[in-house]
Amino acid sequence: MFRRKLFAFMFTVIICMPIIGFCFMLIEQSTISEIPGLIIFASMYAIPVTLLFGVPVSILSDKMNDRLIGTKRVLSSFAIHLLFGISFPFFFMLLADSRSILTNFNWGDLYFLIPSTLISFVGWGMDEVLRIYFRN
Repeated sequence: MFRRKLFAFMFTVIICMPIIGFCFMLIEQSTISEIPGLIIFASMYAIPVTLLFGVPVSILSDKMNDRLIGTKRVLSSFAIHLLFGISFPFFFMLLADSRSILTNFNWGDLYFLIPSTLISFVGWGMDEVLRIYFRN
């Protein structure tokens, strides 16, 4: 299982970093020449967070879904990955501001929601694809 999680992590990072750099380019209304810098910026934060938060969430998902098979396991794993991926930015928004998110909502606070959701979705997909590959 550890080898599968390591490969899923590496493929997730390789796939997501250019996409996140492009998303940041659109959000910031930057030029295409700034994408390499945005990819490096995204990588500085996303790689350690994906390794230290995403991989344990994926292991937790596997442990929670041990008894499920087929579509139920896949959908449950998908829900767990997305739930934790979406909740990650909200957790830090709560830590950064003691006031309620709902009363002082700012779209700028959701800057990292797109990358977090994308990484959790791709990480789930990579894990499912590699699950089939490593089974055979």
